[in-house]
Amino acid sequence: MTTPNTMRGVLAPVVTPFKSDLSVDKDRLIAHCKWLLSQDCGLAIFGINSEATSLTMDERFEIIDTLVEVGLDPARMMPGTGCCSLFESIALTKHAVDLGCGGVLMLPPFYYKGVSDQGLFDFYAQVIESVADDKLNIYLYHIPPISHISISLGLVEKLAAKYPINIAGIKDSSGDWNQTQAFNDLAIENFAVFCGSESFLLQNMRTGGAGCISATANVNPSA
Repeated sequence: MTTPNTMRGVLAPVVTPFKSDLSVDKDRLIAHCKWLLSQDCGLAIFGINSEATSLTMDERFEIIDTLVEVGLDPARMMPGTGCCSLFESIALTKHAVDLGCGGVLMLPPFYYKGVSDQGLFDFYAQVIESVADDKLNIYLYHIPPISHISISLGLVEKLAAKYPINIAGIKDSSGDWNQTQAFNDLAIENFAVFCGSESFLLQNMRTGGAGCISATANVNPSA
């Protein structure tokens, strides 16, 4: 049985402010996250706009710990935890789940191209089975213009059939509305589809989508 999907609406791939020495400016990050939440906008930290791939694992752990420690609701957070390293993906995902994050946004391993659906399935399966927690809600991250890795409809169906409690949805940043609609058309219970551009938000909601995860939400979330 699948669990009800609670993450909906608009989320921002939160921009990460840095100091002149290139360390993370935690005070400005906290203030920005508080403002986003006050605008009823969820927090997709470690997204593309968050410079996540430029951060060390220690910095990512410290950021998410800090946001929770200052009282921000982890249930409104969807941190990006997909790394090229399987073991880093597992560690970051487990930490997010242990802190009570509402979900995680997971890129496929993206360094090598032409990865088969079976290879991608095995990667996600290893993460799910290693974390081994029914509270884990994975939102697959489909962004082929950047990753050059496609998450096929068949792969989504196979993952959802094997792990119905853990596969919660997908963010489609393909830029192709037909692709987003195809994800919405999948016969998967409680499967939440987020578009990656606010230009598709209305269409997405009309066809059963869950919302939008868009960079512009960093500056204009309430609209």
